[in-house]
Amino acid sequence: MSEAGGNGDPVRESLSRIYEDDDVIVYTAPNEDELKEILLNLLRRNGRMSVKDFHRYLSGLASEDKIRYALSDLLRRELVTMDRQGYFYLTELLEEEGLEQPEEYWEGEEIGSDDLENF
Repeated sequence: MSEAGGNGDPVRESLSRIYEDDDVIVYTAPNEDELKEILLNLLRRNGRMSVKDFHRYLSGLASEDKIRYALSDLLRRELVTMDRQGYFYLTELLEEEGLEQPEEYWEGEEIGSDDLENF
């Protein structure tokens, strides 16, 4: 997983630039819908990620609370799946592989939206 910043960064490439010079580039922070799309794109690219992984990519653009809120909505809409270790997966990719959930991490019942407070 590459760190945020630098050339070829998919997060910053999707954001509007407000200002740019030789030393600094200033981006607009993503709105709620843009943030959710960025999270989905990161999962498509990386496979699985934790909240901390997302925050590394979005440092300075979105707080952990904003990321958690967006992930909570994506979980409710069943676009992402979360395992017991706190990793998120893109549901469509799991289904393509014939998995309903990341089996190696799940033991017993599914994690629902009530469990989101703990991630």
